[in-house]
Amino acid sequence: MSSTTTGGSGRSQRELNEQLRRFGAETLMLVDNSVGATATRFLHEQLWDASVRFKNTPVLGDSARRLRSIPGRTPQRTDGDVLVSLAPENAFPDLAISFKPDVVVGSSITRPAWREIRSACDELAIPSVLYLREKTALRHLEPTNGRHAAVVGNSHTLVKDAADLYSVDAVFIPSVVDVSAAEVRSTRERVLLVNPRVEHGVDIVDDLAPAFRTIEFVLQESWPLDSAEKEHVDHILSRHSNVTFRPRTNSPADVFRDAAVVLVPHQMDNRPRTILEALSNGIPVIANDLPGLVESVGAGGIIISRRAGWVDALQTLWQDPVTYRSYELAARAHANRPEVKTEAIISNFVEVLKDTIRTYQQEIAA
Repeated sequence: MSSTTTGGSGRSQRELNEQLRRFGAETLMLVDNSVGATATRFLHEQLWDASVRFKNTPVLGDSARRLRSIPGRTPQRTDGDVLVSLAPENAFPDLAISFKPDVVVGSSITRPAWREIRSACDELAIPSVLYLREKTALRHLEPTNGRHAAVVGNSHTLVKDAADLYSVDAVFIPSVVDVSAAEVRSTRERVLLVNPRVEHGVDIVDDLAPAFRTIEFVLQESWPLDSAEKEHVDHILSRHSNVTFRPRTNSPADVFRDAAVVLVPHQMDNRPRTILEALSNGIPVIANDLPGLVESVGAGGIIISRRAGWVDALQTLWQDPVTYRSYELAARAHANRPEVKTEAIISNFVEVLKDTIRTYQQEIAA
């Protein structure tokens, strides 16, 4: 279950699903691809709001709840085992009855949708598992949202936050990242920033581009940029002749084809798959000192604790071949550590699900 199909999370979810099927599991993905049906989506949001505001008013509250269960009730099938709905929580109950899942996993999903899905899971006696991929997803663990049968986090940071903030024991299982799809012999000519959004620190280019006028910087679209985000990027391009924009591509290898250094100046703590893809190609990464980024980069790059440090870090990698080579080797080594291997991830994930199902059934029987 997910509320997104885009970005690194969307790709990792699809790769996880594919690997689970190869393992022998029968799977079904129900997602919201956030495409189209603008008017229906707006109506659904208004009905959600009404059902909350008038929940203590039987007529209005009940009517709003019934009406908001209509949009997305019948999902569209895309790739055989993937169903798309603008409101996954509305499509879920009927699918759960027909598909009869042993366990339901929620990942990168909105809180209202997951709350409804988990409520349906409780009624149908199906264990629900939360897969934490973003720091914002920790709010699913607030006491008012009830207890999950199990919680998984794709970084040690999220696992620690779950314990520290909500006293929830989560299991660390990294996201599946098919680095083979990103494998390329880079020409190492340019500096790359993937997903040029404000929250991902694209404004750092305003510091770096004028300081390195002979270096070409590439802003690579990942998630589709909205009009405001594209306008922000266009302003950056207008200020710097050595900065170019590349539209999104379905080829991960094409993203890294000429990258010498990858910038990850994210303003939010996450674990972007871009880092592992870059490191697997021996491309050093410069990143902010947020815990998830530090964990992901390891020895394969330079961690920056203050904005002024970006110029020095890039200068070191660009002008010192010996230092660059040492980071290149460290990047490949960090990308090949056992915990991020697909086989280990799938094996651990399946064991967690099996244990969760077994424990849940024992609790129900008791």
